[in-house]
Amino acid sequence: MDAHSKSRSDTEADIPKEITVQKVLNLYGIFLFLGLILSIFTHGIEDINGFLIFILISSVLYFFMLNLYFVSGFGRKVVFGMIGAIALFSLFMVFYLQINPAAH
Repeated sequence: MDAHSKSRSDTEADIPKEITVQKVLNLYGIFLFLGLILSIFTHGIEDINGFLIFILISSVLYFFMLNLYFVSGFGRKVVFGMIGAIALFSLFMVFYLQINPAAH
């Protein structure tokens, strides 16, 4: 047995796993959405079903867009397009609800 290869395997085992931005953002998302679920009990929200549907849709969209962003350059373009569409829709809803208060 080669002494050099044995010492190399020992040092490779000591190297910690790399922490990437994707892993940090996935972990952040987990804590974020668990905190939102916990807020149902701490704030006494009455419409639990509606809030759970909101959390479900938001979490699926968050994790889908986050992981798509790190797949390829095309994935990044898709994510930026989706963010732009969400921003435009949000602005539209602000003015729509301001003009038509009976809608909400």
